[in-house]
Amino acid sequence: MLVKAKIGAIEFIGDEVRVAVIKTGKKLPQVLDLQARRASCENGEDRTEAMIRALNEALDALKVQPGTYVACIPGTATIVRALTIPFKGMTRVSKSVPFELEPHLAFPLEELLLDFNVIREVGGTTEVLAVGTRRNHLEEQQAMLHAAGVEAEMAGVDVTGMTALWHATQKTSKGLRAVLHVRGQNSVIAIMHNKALAFYRIVYFGETEMREHPDIVIREIQNTLRAFLAKWNGDEQILSLGITGMRLTPEEMEGLENTLGMEVSSQVMLDVLKGAGKIAGKGEQAATEPNYWEAAIGAAYTAGGGGLAINMMKETQDVHGALRGGIAHLMFSACLALLFLLGCGWYFHENRLRNETTTEQIKAEISLLEEEITAMAAEGLGDEVDITCFSDPPVLDILNEIATRMPKDKITITELRVAQPGARGGWVEITGSSGSAADFNEAFNVLKQSSLFKLAEDTNIRLQGERTTFRIRAFRPEEEISEVQS
Repeated sequence: MLVKAKIGAIEFIGDEVRVAVIKTGKKLPQVLDLQARRASCENGEDRTEAMIRALNEALDALKVQPGTYVACIPGTATIVRALTIPFKGMTRVSKSVPFELEPHLAFPLEELLLDFNVIREVGGTTEVLAVGTRRNHLEEQQAMLHAAGVEAEMAGVDVTGMTALWHATQKTSKGLRAVLHVRGQNSVIAIMHNKALAFYRIVYFGETEMREHPDIVIREIQNTLRAFLAKWNGDEQILSLGITGMRLTPEEMEGLENTLGMEVSSQVMLDVLKGAGKIAGKGEQAATEPNYWEAAIGAAYTAGGGGLAINMMKETQDVHGALRGGIAHLMFSACLALLFLLGCGWYFHENRLRNETTTEQIKAEISLLEEEITAMAAEGLGDEVDITCFSDPPVLDILNEIATRMPKDKITITELRVAQPGARGGWVEITGSSGSAADFNEAFNVLKQSSLFKLAEDTNIRLQGERTTFRIRAFRPEEEISEVQS
């Protein structure tokens, strides 16, 4: 079901960051803003830092702020497998998919983030398309998003996003239909059965091969479609092939139709999206590279209820939901535990006399320790003892200072980093969010009055939906404030 929302999708592809903001709620989304930035490593910095800087530049350039963000995972970083589960029922199928997929994996199941799409139910079985990605790949993207102050609510796949967008432009949704999404360096062949994604495969040719070596392209398409039909349970045939990302001439389409024996059509999906024509040319390659923006737009579209929603963060979100349900259970268990402890009170009473004896022994040992401490104080520590670790205030004092000056009813602190004693540069880094920019400014001005540290003025502030996220760098009073790298 389509929901009305402003959704931003972020795609990391090669050394480039692409951000698309759309408005959902109708059959086709409306494009509100598109920004692309290319990362360039300077002064020996690594790729991650350069990508974070490019992401910050793209987000800062947005003229329309989305209510939520989603990540767009490349299909080249996924594995896909069609499975037949020998029973029906979504709950039982969901539990069985990981175990049915595990024999096909070359690495432990624990390293995989997984979701699936139900293709159809046949007899007493359920056919599903399982899609997964390595856990460390998503964690790397989430780390870059977090560094830019973005919390993604979902992680879609570019293949399902482009296919959902293509499906929304079609007049019919019955039978087996194939679509070829052409991109710059590679393409993907996807097959739909009615409204469900039944299969996809990454093929390593782009627009150049489509124009100059059509025989190679045709052979790859034929091999893919034949391999799918060989495993398909039924007599259905693929009725048509859609090609997105490029406009074929009538002669080119006729040649493909004669060779493949099916109807062939081509389209550039941006042509039918409201608002895309005015702003789609902002990226350096937007005018020449096929499906330059469609993957990110499609990922945001599926997040808004556009169909084919494969979510690589589903496992993590299910865990959070289970934790919320577990809290109520834990509270009930805690009450039972309290009754049990009250019943055990007599046991502690019986041991009181024994504890008093032990207390006397401890007091004697404490007296000996105090005498040793007095002797050490008289002798001193000596020049060889490093006392740098005592130069900074205790962490509890820092926490108390921040909690006093940034009240929790206005400011939510999500992360606090304290540098080691003696380390130069930033001392304390505070990351969090507030309900409004006014609440943040008020708390920030109060925090600046602290005598415990001094603050850098170039605070990283970002508006995400109705929340304002921030990152503050604090320095020791005696330090010089250094420039903050975004």
